[in-house]
Amino acid sequence: MSREPIILHGNNFDSNRGCQALRLTTQMILDRYLPDYPRLYANIFRNDDPQFHSEEPDENSAGQLWETRCQGTPGFYYWGAWVVRSRMLGRFPWMKVHGSLDEAKALLALGGDNLSYDYGFLATLLFFSPFNKAVEKGTPTTIWGASIGPFSLRPKWEKRFADILRRVDLITVREPLTEEYLASLDVKDNIRRVSDPAFILPARPTQLPDEIEQALQAGAIGLNLAPLMTRYNGQSSRKWTKEAATMLAEVRRKTSQPIILIPHVMMSPEVFPDNDDYQFMQLLLDKLPPCDREVIFLYDARGDSSMQIKWVISRLKVFAGSRTHSTIAAWSSCVPTFCIGYSVKSRGLNRDIFGHEQWVAHVSDLTAGQLAERIQSLLAEETAIRGHLESFIPDYSQGAWKNGECLKEMLQQRGKLP
Repeated sequence: MSREPIILHGNNFDSNRGCQALRLTTQMILDRYLPDYPRLYANIFRNDDPQFHSEEPDENSAGQLWETRCQGTPGFYYWGAWVVRSRMLGRFPWMKVHGSLDEAKALLALGGDNLSYDYGFLATLLFFSPFNKAVEKGTPTTIWGASIGPFSLRPKWEKRFADILRRVDLITVREPLTEEYLASLDVKDNIRRVSDPAFILPARPTQLPDEIEQALQAGAIGLNLAPLMTRYNGQSSRKWTKEAATMLAEVRRKTSQPIILIPHVMMSPEVFPDNDDYQFMQLLLDKLPPCDREVIFLYDARGDSSMQIKWVISRLKVFAGSRTHSTIAAWSSCVPTFCIGYSVKSRGLNRDIFGHEQWVAHVSDLTAGQLAERIQSLLAEETAIRGHLESFIPDYSQGAWKNGECLKEMLQQRGKLP
């Protein structure tokens, strides 16, 4: 075992089961292509989720490195003020992970869409900062299975980001819209097309309550509605809660199948306020009249892993979701899926899989009636869509392994492998 770690940066918490899916599948890929190198798990916050520590986090772990413990502590606000000051001075913030770059075999960005404005400009600087430092130091760098940008709202920063992206050794891109955008920035030579690593996530059975098991056997519709959509639809939390409850009621009114509400991100308010799908969808369910609640069931996934949630999703008749990796769990299980999108990644993935954007709509452009109609269309075209996925997805999913193939090839070209 080499002492040179591969730094996996920016992958958030296991309580976000999409982040967990990326972690687990990245471990699978590295086990195949680079098994002799330990992995250092680096992030903004410490990953305290029990599902991370129960596997600690894999046999090749070199431990965990984080910038600040969690939100709500004095240290967090001191650190946050320092990050804001860096931004005001037009600088990338200094980060603890910079100190580990000299001894690293490579730096990998695992977040999927962290190199965008989706989570705020300060977050963008924090996720770019290690790559800015790595290319200065000459540390091999890879952006892994990513959607990137756009950054055009801040042209001066877009120019700086593009300069970093051109100097990164390898960018594995998971969908065509990102590839097109990067080409417009003259970022071309280091691009390789792949599939999102989570397409190869295995499904693992879990124990379910009788009513959910019966709903699945009866051909249930799956629905994931996330509280975080307020970041992208311009609505207050109160207004989005009301709109989402109306969406749920309308889907119930226009379809005859049972409905299973499927959470995919379940973060503690101490870590990330208003980012718990389970609590949010429980609130939506409570707003419905008792007669509607009889055929709507909330899956308590709080103790289940991303693999177990995927197993539940794989048994659905159709699915509609706002969390990207919940939709990837559905597509990779050949379940007809509608995306309630909020960024380039959902559009790009639909373009890749279907060749069009019929099965995606931005959350700000979607009414309750439109969502119900799209789910009705999924049900009407279920056989054809499922048939397309069954013929397309197996080969497409294998593209996830190309992330490791390209990484190993890059390190060999850099002379970093024996």
